[in-house]
Amino acid sequence: MKVSNSSMKKFVCLCLPMVLVVSGLILLTTHHNIFMYIYKSQLVLSPTSGSFPMWQDLPTPMLPSMYLFNVSNPDEVSKGAKPKLEEFGPYVFTEQHHKTKLAWNENGTITYRQIRTWHFVPELSSGSLDDNVTIVNSVAATIGAMINQNVAKSLRFFPNVFLRAIKESLFVTKTVREIIFDGYHDPLFDNVEELIKLLPWVKKMIPEGSVMDKFAFFYGRNGTDYTDGVFNMFTGAGRTDQMGEVHSWNYSTRGLFPGQCGQVRGGAGEFYPPGLEKTFIEMFSNDLCRTLRLNFNKEVTVKGINSYEYRADRSFFANGTENTLNACYEPAGVFLPSGVYNTSICRFGAPVFVSQPHFYQADTYYLDMIASGLSPNSTLHSTYFRVEPRAGVPTDVSARFQLNVLVDKVSGITMLNSVNKTYFPVMWFENKAGVPDSLAFKMKLLANLPEILQGMGWAQIGLSLAICIIATLVMASKRKVQGRLEDTSPILNQSIQEDSQDENVFLDQE
Repeated sequence: MKVSNSSMKKFVCLCLPMVLVVSGLILLTTHHNIFMYIYKSQLVLSPTSGSFPMWQDLPTPMLPSMYLFNVSNPDEVSKGAKPKLEEFGPYVFTEQHHKTKLAWNENGTITYRQIRTWHFVPELSSGSLDDNVTIVNSVAATIGAMINQNVAKSLRFFPNVFLRAIKESLFVTKTVREIIFDGYHDPLFDNVEELIKLLPWVKKMIPEGSVMDKFAFFYGRNGTDYTDGVFNMFTGAGRTDQMGEVHSWNYSTRGLFPGQCGQVRGGAGEFYPPGLEKTFIEMFSNDLCRTLRLNFNKEVTVKGINSYEYRADRSFFANGTENTLNACYEPAGVFLPSGVYNTSICRFGAPVFVSQPHFYQADTYYLDMIASGLSPNSTLHSTYFRVEPRAGVPTDVSARFQLNVLVDKVSGITMLNSVNKTYFPVMWFENKAGVPDSLAFKMKLLANLPEILQGMGWAQIGLSLAICIIATLVMASKRKVQGRLEDTSPILNQSIQEDSQDENVFLDQE
């Protein structure tokens, strides 16, 4: 049996709109499920997911910039003057991350170590790694703090003689490469054993593992897998609301601080759970041995990708009086004006304090200790994370921190006998990262996928309505034309008959 063209057209006009409506409704009601299916297959971390290669090795190396503070009046500072600082840099490096020693666990986590590798980029830098810089000697400041806390004034004669004999100095002039990565040798390292033999009670002052052959702020970190520790992170398998969260560090869910400050929590920095809110995000920093909280600031667009911006505001390093959440980070009985964080507990007792660069957002207490060389600026010195909220993927990151060494007067120790208490800025660095241009379109597509699916659903429903309307109009038009033809047919037949009769009359007359 043959099917006529008109029947086929009617069938298409009836079925196609129905198919479009059904598929459109499916897209409108399941767009979130479709997004989550793609999210789980591509972003949730697994050996086969699309995110795994980019997580294990950064697709594009970061470009950290490091700045050093040269002390132009070290002799005067030793006599009680305020330091005059001069900022050197930036010294720009490439920084690559590689995750190694991976172990996939049944509880939806992955255990790993991280290798960070830096390479100097002279063409982007202002200066050479061989530039000489005069800085406060962290080794001398540390031994001074230990003596001040643990040695009675009546017993400081012998440590002082020892330090003078080895010519320990509060300030050193070293090259940039020695200060940052390569390390410089301090005479104290050669004579620690002699000091312990001379004064056995000194041994309890020296934390295990704190004495090395050299000192640098990043000494032993370039290309090694042990300095960052062992991370255990949720992959998002099973529970996407834990995606990228650090479960434990160095095989423990507890850190060095009491209470909630000692909880290992927050993202590892690469992923956040999907569906972020306009509140805050947290990141666990192994460098600072703590969780960092950044508060929501505003919505921004990064390479066409809608993002939430979270910033380190004044509460970031506020003291416990201004921000009660930070109270348990403060040593008992020690009060500091807001703006710095005491990292000595995770740096073998060294008096190292972290702040934002140039003491940005810190109490003026710290700036007043410096004669010149610091100028806080929100554009140059603030820290922010911009994250695409739907998928929880960072789109633009700028992290900026400053290392400060506390130098304080220590009676009975010649090199520290006349100095004024000062939080000495030594160096600051910024680390920037973002979505590579090669991935920007894919990221934008993923971020807007639910809206795209909804748009397709409404478009299909609209198209089905258009087809129905057009089909109705066409059918109505055909019926109208057909009706006109039927109305005019009797008249035409009558006219033909009359013409035929007239012809017959003429024929009869002939």
